[in-house]
Amino acid sequence: MNQLDNFSYDPAKCSLATSLYAALEKTAGGALPTDIDLLVCFKALEQPPEKTLGDYALPCFRFAKALKKIPNAMAEELKRELDASNNPWIESVILKGAFLNIFTNQKQVAKTLIPLLINGDGFKLLSSNPINNKTKVMIEFSQPNTHKEFHVGHGRNVCLGDSLCRIFSYNGFKVIPVNYIGDEGTHIAKCLWAVEHYKGEQLTEAIVNKAEWLGQRYVEANAKLKEANDETKIIYNTEISTILKAIENKSGKYYESWKITRQYCLEDFDRIYKWLDVHFEHLFYESEVSEASQEIVDEYIAKSLFVEDKGAFGFDMSDKKLGFFMARKSDGSTPYITKDLALAKVKFNDFDIDRSIYVVGSEQIFHFKQLFYALEQMGFEQAKQCYHLSYGLVVRPEGKMSSRAGNTITFLQLINLVVDEINQYLDKYKDEWDKAQMLDTAHKLAVGAIKYGMLQADPNKEIVFDPKEWVSFEGNSGPYLMYSYARTQSILTKAREQGLELSLDHLDLLTHEAERDLMRHLYDFNQTVLYACENYKHSTIANHLFFTCKAYNRFYNEVSVMKAETEDLRGARLALLNAFGNTLKKGLYLLGITPPEKM
Repeated sequence: MNQLDNFSYDPAKCSLATSLYAALEKTAGGALPTDIDLLVCFKALEQPPEKTLGDYALPCFRFAKALKKIPNAMAEELKRELDASNNPWIESVILKGAFLNIFTNQKQVAKTLIPLLINGDGFKLLSSNPINNKTKVMIEFSQPNTHKEFHVGHGRNVCLGDSLCRIFSYNGFKVIPVNYIGDEGTHIAKCLWAVEHYKGEQLTEAIVNKAEWLGQRYVEANAKLKEANDETKIIYNTEISTILKAIENKSGKYYESWKITRQYCLEDFDRIYKWLDVHFEHLFYESEVSEASQEIVDEYIAKSLFVEDKGAFGFDMSDKKLGFFMARKSDGSTPYITKDLALAKVKFNDFDIDRSIYVVGSEQIFHFKQLFYALEQMGFEQAKQCYHLSYGLVVRPEGKMSSRAGNTITFLQLINLVVDEINQYLDKYKDEWDKAQMLDTAHKLAVGAIKYGMLQADPNKEIVFDPKEWVSFEGNSGPYLMYSYARTQSILTKAREQGLELSLDHLDLLTHEAERDLMRHLYDFNQTVLYACENYKHSTIANHLFFTCKAYNRFYNEVSVMKAETEDLRGARLALLNAFGNTLKKGLYLLGITPPEKM
């Protein structure tokens, strides 16, 4: 196997690395040191911070040291050899001290890149990685609690998780998207307690958003407990405890109420997932791992990992500065993290996964450090391949939202706000488009606005909730990118209606600087997606697409496609336009966005 087989997404760099290796052999006068090979040459080629410095930069210090030469002299020798190599990818090599700045041949880029983006083969290059093809990755995301509203923070989680599944699949991994739903616990008992005492409109089939209605009762329960005096609070908590025990014992009217209201919530969640075009291969439920969490504690007490400490069971993690890991409380109950242990065991044993990714807010960083170390000490090899993708909160301009405090914006409210804004924009088409087209376009724009708004920032950063900014057709927004795609499709449609076809025969005519800039962005697409996968950073794709669209708009403004100087040039530019549209559509897909064909 060639060392560069897994880097076919960057043919220019592979070719340059091969020429560089040959040049080093010549300057060395024979065999190279064993620590210099094709892969080292490939990795030595960097992308400079500014495009004016070239497409690739080569610092020559490492090679000079290995061959016992002066760095500047090494650079001069390598420039001479590369200039004489007749490599079709090299346009020019500029000497800058001990650095070489390499500009690629635009005609070679065009004739290699554009056909691959038009026929779709360019989007399959990363998926053929043989190591990734054998690796099964489970990505757990969403994790809503029943009996609470699905708020905008849950929305960010869903957008991150769904996009991550698409990115990993694009990179050739076997991906299993799963959800872990919190369907038991004190919060549910509080909710049902509040429902029992509620005097307003009762929960019936007529209420559309039942999970939201139940979430409001949960808020009321917390407010009532907060306002109560100590004596009354004891009474309330006793009543809530009775409900909780009934649910845990799976009997009585409260258990029956739990089953009905739980199903209402699950159905509401499903409607949101369907609206977002998000799918799961498997659903886990907290209620299903409760018994297993007790069993796993017994198992590892018997194996002497979990030991008693003041009536509780766990083990000391102070060597990792993680304190005491409590697997069972002194009252015999298991904390939430023990259920995660039981769930991980199911994931590893029943699904035979190699890697496990958890998309959970940054407030749970300590939780997952403890969890992964516990799994490692329990002997699970996959523990080393567990990863917590933490993310910042979605906040209001005035600060943090909280379900307990009742100051959240529900995801359904967000949808309505965005759809209203989108409909105002689409109102100008009401006499041209039929109702189905209006609804479909509004839906795609709304989904794209929300998903892009959630994904364009680094996951670790907080997002300040601003729906007006998200629906803007200017700046770094989903609608701006989708409009760029639709405008491209409009030109291609107009060309077809006039009997004009794209052509791959004269791609060497694409010599304008705006064409070069656009092609460089298209060329870097796969590298960007690979980086996003390796670093769990969806935002790099979002921002790369934004800058690609800016390059496209520059191209659109500086050169004419339909009125190109010659028929051959027009065919080549239509091909570049098609390549751009396909790349943008694929990039938006990786963010979970389907752009409308017309706007």
